[in-house]
Amino acid sequence: PEIRIELNGGVLTMTLARPDKKNALTNEMYGVLADTIEQAQQDRSVRVVLVQGDGDMFTAGNDIGEFAAIAAGKRPGERHVHRFLHALANSTVPIVAAVNGKAVGVGTTMLLHCDYVVLGQDAQLITPFVNLALVPEAASSYLLPLRIGHARAFEMFALGEPLDAQ
Repeated sequence: PEIRIELNGGVLTMTLARPDKKNALTNEMYGVLADTIEQAQQDRSVRVVLVQGDGDMFTAGNDIGEFAAIAAGKRPGERHVHRFLHALANSTVPIVAAVNGKAVGVGTTMLLHCDYVVLGQDAQLITPFVNLALVPEAASSYLLPLRIGHARAFEMFALGEPLDAQ
C-alpha cells in the first residue's frame, strides 16, 4: 500500500510509502490519510498521530501526473485533498510530523496544521508554487508568516528556494 498504517502503544503512524515516486501524493493517498485521521478521532486507543515518509524524502508534494490528467480534462471524482487538509486542521488528536529529506509544496504546507513538527538535519522545506504558476494552498499564505515572519515567508513563496532545517 502507498500509505502504511500502524498502531503501536497509542501512536498511530501513517507512513507515506511510495519512495520510488518520492512519496508524491495521489488522490487515493489523500483519501486514506483523511479516513485514517477521521477514524483516529473516534478511537480512544489513539493518543497521537505520526506522519512520516519512507525513504530519503518526506514527500515531493502532489503527484504531477494527476495534475496533468486533470488539466487534460480527466476528472478523478471526489478530490480527497480537501478532506485531508480539513481532517488535519480539525483533529482533536495531536498530530506530529517527522520530516526527513525534502518536503515539497503540500509537504511543507501540511506541516502548518500539525501540532508538532520534527525536522531531520537533512530536511528541506520547499514551496515551489511560483515556479509552477500555482498559488500556495492550505491557508499557508496566512499560517506561514505567523510561524516564521512575513519576510521569510515571502522569500519562500516568491523565490521558491529551499529552507533547510537549521
